[in-house]
Amino acid sequence: MQLRELLPPEHIFAPLGVETLHEAIGTMATALVREGTLDEPDLGDRILADEARARVIVPVGERAVLPHLRTEGVQKLILALGVSGKPLDARAAGLTIRPQIVALVLAPPETASLYLQTISTIARLVRREDLVDALAAARSPEDVLRIGDIADARVQASLTVRDLMVQRPPVPPGAPVRDVVGIMIDQRVKALPVVGEKGEVLGIITERDVMGALLPQIPRGGEEADVPTRIPLDLTARDIMTRSVLCIAQDMALDEAANLMFNKEVDQFPVVGEGKLVGFLSRGEIIRRLFGR
Repeated sequence: MQLRELLPPEHIFAPLGVETLHEAIGTMATALVREGTLDEPDLGDRILADEARARVIVPVGERAVLPHLRTEGVQKLILALGVSGKPLDARAAGLTIRPQIVALVLAPPETASLYLQTISTIARLVRREDLVDALAAARSPEDVLRIGDIADARVQASLTVRDLMVQRPPVPPGAPVRDVVGIMIDQRVKALPVVGEKGEVLGIITERDVMGALLPQIPRGGEEADVPTRIPLDLTARDIMTRSVLCIAQDMALDEAANLMFNKEVDQFPVVGEGKLVGFLSRGEIIRRLFGR
């Protein structure tokens, strides 16, 4: 499927003629409601709500954002593209960047593959500065559709690991375990990759690794339990990491990665490209993004 099949001229807003990202999303959502494509008048406010925006507004580089949502308000996948000739104020969305490209992707809850593939395709395109420049210069929907790399881009039929992988802070082998635990707690993650100076994966630290290393510090029966448990200062990531770790390629088919995860009884894989860490795929991320609402 080509991107032009998902992007009719009436869903292209070029130029937007607004000052803020909030206004841009509102303008696009209102137009979709007016034409009968969207049955959720308060969609813009929902996307920008404090509890939702960090999850549904994805910045891509310094000049593009991808608001995306699965909603009962649409019957099929909807893609709308907003283009601004000048940077938009996005502070109300909690962003420090000033985007010029706003790609809004909406899909019914039961749609998963096409939804994620569309997001992935758009993100890949707007990472290119030359395409962002061309889009920012567009003065009509027709101008946008004349950009061949946009209109002719293909949305692949199958998902790959790249489409669902997330970023996790790489941990150097010499990092104190207390710092690693702090990152895991702050970011609410169950595992972190341990990475060398050249970006190569040296190991992985999971909650199980942390628990095993700190068992001697846990108060035993009859001991004072109200004394804070302290992590030894000299304990490092290298000391507790699992060294035998299976990495997967970012271009691997998602179903193949899911089967590998199931058969090997592991919860997460570091994702590599050209021998370096590029992302992280977890069982929870697959479930949340494919089946979550």
